[in-house]
Amino acid sequence: MSLTKLIPTTHTNDDYDEDVEVGSSAVRINRHSCDTNTNWPTQTSDMTPLVTTTTTESTETTGVVIKDVVPRSMYYHDRDNDDDCLCTCSCCRCECCPTVSDWCVRDPYGLSCGFTTWFLFVYAQFVMIFVILIPKSHGTLFNFINLIIFHALEVLAVSSHFRTMFSNPGTVPLNNATPENFLKYANGTVVYRCAMCQSIKPPRAHHCSVCKRCVKRMDHHCVFVNNCVGQNNQKYFILFTFYTCIISIYALILLGIHVTTCIQADWSVCTAWSPPATIIFLIFLAFEAISFSLFTGIMTGTQLYSIYTDTTGIESFKGEGNSRRRNNSFISSLKVVFGSQVGLTWLNPFSKPVNLITQNDERVTFDV
Repeated sequence: MSLTKLIPTTHTNDDYDEDVEVGSSAVRINRHSCDTNTNWPTQTSDMTPLVTTTTTESTETTGVVIKDVVPRSMYYHDRDNDDDCLCTCSCCRCECCPTVSDWCVRDPYGLSCGFTTWFLFVYAQFVMIFVILIPKSHGTLFNFINLIIFHALEVLAVSSHFRTMFSNPGTVPLNNATPENFLKYANGTVVYRCAMCQSIKPPRAHHCSVCKRCVKRMDHHCVFVNNCVGQNNQKYFILFTFYTCIISIYALILLGIHVTTCIQADWSVCTAWSPPATIIFLIFLAFEAISFSLFTGIMTGTQLYSIYTDTTGIESFKGEGNSRRRNNSFISSLKVVFGSQVGLTWLNPFSKPVNLITQNDERVTFDV
């Protein structure tokens, strides 16, 4: 959870809704009775002081304890005059929120980064076709085989990026913190509710101030895919970084072969472009390939390590240990991200993960 400790406070006013700041978040504690003989919501007159744990002991025989988790973007909204969206509409189709049916986060900065990523792929394709392979500086068979391999890797990388960018990362339904849903919990159960989404927060869910939603098993928000990396699209994000790293290294190898051939032949076989133009094209491609290979290689390793330790990026940043989950094998943790059926579908960006995974009594549903 995003909150690990509550500060003990006392009060005498029965109608008082207390805001407790914990680190970078705040919590408002309400106790509602879910007794069938009581009209919901009925706030009880007896509210015991909080203790320094993540639960609150109840002195009642009925009811659930509702903890409103206030995201930072909402907590500091009034103080900073921020324009963060406070929308709680059920369909989430306002101008400041993404849609659920066709998911696209309306963040100008994220969209520009996503389109820039596509442009860099197009530029690499242009240089590879019209500067390195198509000109008769190499044999026909060599050009044909490498064109097939390069385009296959590019299709996999771009498709993975597209799926990551336009897939619902695993958002919690809006406004599902209803009396009917609260009645499903046993008496005395502590239920976390997002104060902005008005949603019941599952374990390990966090609110994203850019996507304006709570995301299940949220790892981080990536501007290069203009989306959160969460339970439903982490597979596509890992495939994007993996295939981008592979194609970048492959492009560097072909670039080195081409430069060596041109220098040995004194540029006599590299006549499609003038030597200065060819060098400029290759320098930009080399800079792009080196940058992409290093960045995506590190991201792929980081994501795999997070899966190995079963710790999301946010949990690792907050220093939240997962000793209870560390007993799982690496394969079982991979299944939570890629699906329960081990096979080539794990490497296929067009294949969705299997619908249901069970880990530590936690049912993980891929609702993509």
